[in-house]
Parts: sequence; structure tokens; C-alpha cells
Amino acid sequence: MLQGIKISESLKAVYDIQNELGLITNLNQLNTIVGANNTGKSRFLRTVFSGSNHIKFIYEIDESIFKNSVRIIRDIFQVIKVLDGHSIKYMHRQEFEDALNNIDGNHNSLDQITILHNLIKNLEKNQFDVIFEGKRHLLIRNLSNISSQKNNLTAILESLGIENERVKRIYIPILRGLRPIAKEEKNFSKDDIYSKRTRHDYFQNSTPNGDVFSGLSIYENVKSLLLGDENERNEIKEFESFLSENVFKDKINLIPKYNDDVLHIKIGDELQFPIYRLGDGLQTLIIILFPIFLNRKERHIIFIEEPETHLHPKWQRLLFRAMSLFSEHTYFISTHSSIFINSPQNSIFIISKNNGKTQINFSDIKTEKVDVLKELGYKPNDLFQTNYLLWVEGPSDKIYLNYLIKKLDENLVEEEDYSIMFYGGSSYKHFLENNGDFSLDFIESLNQNYALIMDSDRSKATEPYNKKKKKLKEVFEENNAFFWLTRLREIENYIPFDDFEKAVKDAHKIKNIQIDKSDFGDRCQFIDLDAKPSYKPSIKLSNDLFQKIQKNKNGKLTGIDGKELRKEIENAIQKTAKTVRKIDKLKVAEKLVRNGFSVEDSEINKKLQQLVLDIKKANS
Repeated sequence: MLQGIKISESLKAVYDIQNELGLITNLNQLNTIVGANNTGKSRFLRTVFSGSNHIKFIYEIDESIFKNSVRIIRDIFQVIKVLDGHSIKYMHRQEFEDALNNIDGNHNSLDQITILHNLIKNLEKNQFDVIFEGKRHLLIRNLSNISSQKNNLTAILESLGIENERVKRIYIPILRGLRPIAKEEKNFSKDDIYSKRTRHDYFQNSTPNGDVFSGLSIYENVKSLLLGDENERNEIKEFESFLSENVFKDKINLIPKYNDDVLHIKIGDELQFPIYRLGDGLQTLIIILFPIFLNRKERHIIFIEEPETHLHPKWQRLLFRAMSLFSEHTYFISTHSSIFINSPQNSIFIISKNNGKTQINFSDIKTEKVDVLKELGYKPNDLFQTNYLLWVEGPSDKIYLNYLIKKLDENLVEEEDYSIMFYGGSSYKHFLENNGDFSLDFIESLNQNYALIMDSDRSKATEPYNKKKKKLKEVFEENNAFFWLTRLREIENYIPFDDFEKAVKDAHKIKNIQIDKSDFGDRCQFIDLDAKPSYKPSIKLSNDLFQKIQKNKNGKLTGIDGKELRKEIENAIQKTAKTVRKIDKLKVAEKLVRNGFSVEDSEINKKLQQLVLDIKKANS
């Protein structure tokens, strides 16, 4: 798969890529270009398509280049570690170390190397905290020693990429159709005027090697293949089968009728008819899928302008699923459609204007989906496009629930049958509380089919539920809406302990840890047993001792034995020596889902089965 696009120095004057190498990374099979009107979305697509000597495409990183880059980066990190040993602290050390640990030679390598290059390029004195001023000379000397390594790394990474002309590309413009347009005397010309117009308007000063496909040539394309050899004739048969299965759900035939200038189509047992009598949506699907299918055996980069034109949201999803079947291809589309923005296997790039330059920013759909929709001008009513809206506390809960829903019914598809949004813990009050009373008006205005899952946050079985949470549960039930207030502390407490502990160890790359394994224990933190003890002056008394002190009503230690108090203090001091760390909930959740797990608790299984039934009902 395409890993990156590198733009030349001349294009850096036009596009702000936010890294000095001019590398666009974080690519996926589908790459969506979004932004307000007139910000340069289409122009960016055309630039990449026709880039000539100004663009390089990066598929595989040469092994020698990869090894040399990693060697230089590790050498520089060793310098950072040496300085750290002399109490000279680098402010971005954790970010540097995380990116270095994530370099694994797979498709994410280029993303991590780009992050590290940006950090290394800007490695300056002001990014270090020198605790002992007498050590400053060590910082200056070491930074001087790595300056040549910084330059070597830049030079190596500048050599990445395949020249533009060696990469096969297809451009599908907004101008597209299946009927000849230009009339010559009595007949219409078979000349592809849309393609010529597109090349004249956008590529007059460049010579793109890729194909511009508007659909007007489809009659001649099909006729040529049907009159060709056996392999060429089979291509049309296979395309017809593909359309039958993935679009029409019925047998179809494409027919370049003799003495006609328009392709005909036969669907099932119907009589054949000119293809332009199909709805504009079906014509759009055929135009886009025809070149994608015929070129399926070789990898292509395919650029599509506003594929949603003439397509109902349901057919936009159908188009996306059909495009996804061709793993060799990488797609770049400009769009205003929330369907493509919310699709899986998708990377989003926001285009904006700033000081005369076009900024290109990668946006993580998992955490910025709502912001992206706002950037595009969407209102809450746009969430009607999903059939069921499930609210959860955070992104890790979303990962767990998607996984568990899929285990119960693999046919349910997120962003199509249901959507999951997270509200961020106690902030549920902002959209569910009105003048002190709970109201469902706001979430009902977003979607009529909704549900909410909330952690109890209880620390023991006998602890009463939070009064507001209990009240909210009643409000949902009064409105016949799904609401689950967990019996255990959090969703994490329902996951088998051994699976959870392994995921924490893997995510944090640490072997010896201690996690509270009880049903109501806080699994969002762990004790690092390998950490060096470091005692602290502040201690916390146990509840048992504190209750004895409370009984005296004056804060005195009357009636408490000296040995008991000494033991209490010693235990409290020992606890301060333990290094307690917060888990990375997102990373742990991703590890768990990747490894796989099964929940056996009857409560969660019963609730999930009810939830799946609710989702199906909303989609029926």
C-alpha cells in the first residue's frame, strides 16, 4: 500500500505539509480530502495526479535506507539518554521514545520516522532542562557532535520515493457521463469531450501520464474488449458479474448496440435499453467502478472528485464497499459527504488556507470526528444518517463495544447500522441536564434511536450508586431507551483478568506489574514492581485507623496503641515507595481486541444481547 507522498521544494511554497521533508504520511486505502469551499481540495488532487517531477510516491522503504535511518535515530537517542543521566532533561523524550519503539518495519514506519525527523531537526538547547548549571557544557558538546548525524538523516530521507511517471494513476473528474455530447451534423461525436475539457482546464501546462476517465469513452471501451481476444472478452464478462453481485443484485449485460452511439444494458429478464435511461446514481457507480475494475490486477492511485454526486447515502456506502474490494488500489477523493468521512479504512486530510498557502493537516477520525463534521458545516441533524446512536464514556469503551457487538452479530456494521460517540465521563451532565433536571431532548434531537452506557465507578459491592446516575437510569427507562449502569466499577472489570493483565504488560512494555484484580478494583492504574523505591513524605491513613480517630470526635489518638500506630505509619510509608502508573486505556483496549477475549459475566452478556436486538430493531 502507498505509504507516503513527497512533494518537491517548489511545491512547499504552495503547500504547508507541516514537516520539513515535505512528506504526507498516515495514508490509508481511502484518503479523504475535506475542507470548506475554495480552500484547494480539487487543486491538491490534480497536483498530486499530474505532479511530474514535483511529486514522489513512496510504497516500500528500501531496507538499507530504513536500517541507516533507524541506526542514526538510535544513536541520537543514546545521546539523549546520556544527557538524562547527567540531569539534563529533554522535554520531548517520551514522544521520541514512543515513536522509536513503534518503528517496526511495517506500513507505520514512515509515519514514525517523520515524527522523529521533525523532533531531531529541531533538537536545540532550549528543549533541554539543565538542572545543574555546571553541566551545561555537556549539552553544548553533545548537540555539536550530533549535528552531522542530523544532516545525514535528512539526506537519507530526501532520497525516498518513486518518481511520479513510474506510478500508474487514474483521474475521475466531476465532469462525467455515459452519452456522447458534441453534435457533428446529424450524429454525435464519439470524442471524449469531458476528458479533453478536463485536460484543457487543469493539465494544459503539464503532461500527466495517468488516464483521465470521464465515462464518455465507455461505449468504445466495451466494444473494443468484446471484439478482442478471449482474455479481453472475459474482462467484460467479469465486470458484468461484479456489477450483478455488488450493485444491481441481478444479472446484467452491457451491449454496445450496432449502429448506435450509446451503450445498452439488459437487467435480468427486462428488455435491453440505452444505459442513459438508468438513474444518474447507477450511471455514476458504473463510471467510477469501470476503470477501477479493469485495472484491478495492477496497483493504481485513483483520484475521484466528489464521488457522492448523484448518490444517495446508501449508494455512497455501496460505492465505498465496492472500491474497498480492490486492495491493490489507493484512493484519494475530494468530498463533502459525511458517509466517506465516517467510513472505516479511511484517512482524513483537512485542507485550509493560511497566509496564502494551502495547509494540509491529517486528522484522526477516532478522536476528531465531531470537529471534522463541524469544520464541514454539518449540524447535529446530520447524525440522522446513522440508524442508532450509542453514547459511551470514552474511546476505549467504543473499542470494546464494537468488538463485543461484532462477536454477537458480525453483520452489524458501525457507521452504517449504528454509531458510537463518547461523552467524556461526567460531562454527560452538559447534554442531559437542564436546570438541575434530566432531559433527553438534546440526544433525541440528534437521533430517535439512542442508548447510553455508564460506569458505576463503585469501589465495592456494598457502595450505593451515585444518585444522579440512578435518576438518569430511571429517565431512560421511562422513555423505553436502552441504559446500562454497570454493576462493576467499569467496563474493564468485566474483561477476564489474565487477558487484561497481559494487554497492560504488552501496551506498556513492562513485565512485572501489580493490578487490583477484584471486581471493583481500579484497573486503570498499576504498580510498576521493577521501579526503584522512592519514599515520599506524604502518607495516607487506612480507613480502619481513621474511623477510630473519628470516634474520638476531637482528632486525637486516644485509645490507639503505640505499636498499632507505628505499624500503621510504617505500612503507609511503604505504600508511598510503590510507583503507581496510569494505564494507556486506548492502547490496552486495542491490544485486547487484537489478542481476542471472551466475557463470561452474565450481566454484560445479557445487556449486550439486549443492545444488539435494539440496534437490529432500529435498522429493520
